[in-house]
Amino acid sequence: MVRKGLNNAIVSSLLLTSSFAIATSTDDVVSAVESKNNAGQASQQKIDQYSEQTDSMLAEYKAVLRQLDSMRVYNNQLERMVNSQNKELASLEKQIEQIDQTAMEIVPLTLKMIDSLDQFVQLDLPFQLDEREKRIASLREMMDRADVTTSEKFRRVLEAYQIEEGFSRNIEAYKASMARNGDTKTYDFLRIGRTALFFQSPDGAETGMWNKQTNQWEALPEGYSDAITQGLRIAKKQAPPALIELPVFTGEK
Repeated sequence: MVRKGLNNAIVSSLLLTSSFAIATSTDDVVSAVESKNNAGQASQQKIDQYSEQTDSMLAEYKAVLRQLDSMRVYNNQLERMVNSQNKELASLEKQIEQIDQTAMEIVPLTLKMIDSLDQFVQLDLPFQLDEREKRIASLREMMDRADVTTSEKFRRVLEAYQIEEGFSRNIEAYKASMARNGDTKTYDFLRIGRTALFFQSPDGAETGMWNKQTNQWEALPEGYSDAITQGLRIAKKQAPPALIELPVFTGEK
């Protein structure tokens, strides 16, 4: 009976040991699986991150390619324009060189052109008068200089004509002093080509324009104040181009 009980105890002990070993082995397996799952999730996250970065880099690469294509087309067009301008410049330079051969005729013509330009500025809208009058005075001074060739004098006079011509095709906003009502103040001026010239005080309290009929500055109704302000912002490139309603005086009296 003792031996049989001992055998039972041994068997029970082995079963317990086996059960403990199995449980321990199972825990290890579960732990290993969880560890592999965690590692797999971390790897997947890295893969997803690399995939997003790759997609982003690919999109950026494609955008750069499109930009390069656009720049290539633009550069080709620009090159053709430059070639055309170089041909025109070469032709002009050749013509200017030939001017020296007829200096006796060109000098009187150049002086007459300066007088005509001066007269035109005095009759034109009174914008940027200091700058424009100084340009004409500089041309007159240049004509008396012996170190400037006749062709160069003629070229500079043509350049002054081109500058004046350019005023007809753009709008401009600038600040300048003006005497009004016995007081000199700084105003904002808005020039619309050679069609109209407006002024406005910095606080917007005064708004007016140059009357071509009377050749005088005249105040405008308060209703035009916002339109002038908007026009100034457009000219300064602080607002997109837009239609604005402004008064226009004709040159007829």
